Amino acid sequence: MARRRDRSRPPRQVRSDPRTTEPPPAKRRDRISGLPDGVLGHVLSFLPTREAGRAAVLARRWRDVFGHVHAVCFEERQGDRAKDWYTVYSNAPERKSCSDALLDGVSAALLCLRSCAGSNVPVRSLRFAFDSYHWWDGVHVDHWLHHLLEHCRQELHLDLCFTIEQICTRCPGFSDTKEGVDSASEDDQEDCYEARWTYLLPRRLFSCAVLRTLRLTNCRLKPPEAINLPALETLRLTAICIDSGRSVQRLIASGPRLEDLTLENVRRLKRVSVLDKRLRRFSLRCCHSVQHVSIDASELRSLEYCGHLPAESLLHLHGSQGIPSCKVYFSRADYRMSKCVGFRMLFGKIIIPDTRLLHHGGSIERKILAELPLFCNMTRLTLHKSAESYMFIVAIRWILEQAPNLEVLSLNMEDDARCDTSSVGPAGAATSFSIPCLRLRVSEINMVHYKGNESQRILARLLLRNAMVLEKLCVSFRRGDSVSQAVLKSEIENWASDNSEKIFMYSME
Repeated sequence: MARRRDRSRPPRQVRSDPRTTEPPPAKRRDRISGLPDGVLGHVLSFLPTREAGRAAVLARRWRDVFGHVHAVCFEERQGDRAKDWYTVYSNAPERKSCSDALLDGVSAALLCLRSCAGSNVPVRSLRFAFDSYHWWDGVHVDHWLHHLLEHCRQELHLDLCFTIEQICTRCPGFSDTKEGVDSASEDDQEDCYEARWTYLLPRRLFSCAVLRTLRLTNCRLKPPEAINLPALETLRLTAICIDSGRSVQRLIASGPRLEDLTLENVRRLKRVSVLDKRLRRFSLRCCHSVQHVSIDASELRSLEYCGHLPAESLLHLHGSQGIPSCKVYFSRADYRMSKCVGFRMLFGKIIIPDTRLLHHGGSIERKILAELPLFCNMTRLTLHKSAESYMFIVAIRWILEQAPNLEVLSLNMEDDARCDTSSVGPAGAATSFSIPCLRLRVSEINMVHYKGNESQRILARLLLRNAMVLEKLCVSFRRGDSVSQAVLKSEIENWASDNSEKIFMYSME
């Protein structure tokens, strides 16, 4: 007779291994919310202010964290104010421009931070960008800067952009006859406009003892006779209006701790001298009137130049032992022989480092290539140029021959509507790419925006078949047909070494 089950006994429980089971969701610990308010506020300070403010709705724990945020950031996008003329006239009685979202946002954020945290957590960073500044907005900007200068006691970082636009519109075709010097009539006309419509920085700003970072775009400088910025480390001036260059030079000289200097499209600047401080980064972009630059380069780690083909007398580096990173963009070059010789002598001064990054943003000509010096210590090379024709492929070979110790080669093959694939040259030119650096040194090749036209395919085949010690290949395709990209991928894999790591990426733009 079968034994009946005793229903009064509880069912047998199976013990679980505590090492393999997860705690119930209710007992999981929120480690981020357990951090102190000061740490959470510091993390949120890296976000735009709107995003940082939304953190208050995450949980009750985050309700007061915004009071510990020490940065305010509001930015418009280029073109946001392009069609707002009706709003300008409707807001005329209030004398308030169309950037009301930015104006109200910055004012509300400063007021909120002041009321939440008092003077315990002062704002240390202010960043804003107007799509198109209106002179009505100057009152608001004055209030913001007055508030920061009044309450900031530790450090202050300012990034003030009053107009979002292209840095320089003259680069594609500036005059070669005047060597980039602006005409007086053009300057006078622009001065009349800028004197009324551009923002004038308050004089008190130039005596801020805690100012560490100052980035200015499209505004006016009128500093006092005595400028005192003892903590200034980073200075970037872009499109500074109505300035003969003396104010800029005085501002540069006022920072004894200056390490990072960037000058962009400062129209009337003729001379730059930084001999009493040791810069680590220096950038000169689209300052076509500059004729002489003299800097202490004993600790210089990065140098960037954008503009026309420079003369040998432009740059004077004192105490330079080699610059690890150099970026060069040619907007339009003057290919006279005297200029080419000066170009060679200039690069003979700066290209001595252990690691070299060279960008080329303009056309490559035979005269320039013939004057290239030998880059014995260059190990990294980046070229920004579309593979237009067979002449560009030959130019790549000439450059590689001047870099015997090259290890990393990167090609940014930007799309160019003027690409001439009819003159790609003979396919039997592979023997000309038997270059020592390719055969013995180059271990990594990167090709960005690879579209697979005839000239690009020839260049890729010549490089990959001669790269005998290649370890890593990275190819980024332009958006296109997936079937054709699969064919290009298979083609590249056949050209490259079997022992190399191959990475293929597909752009979604």
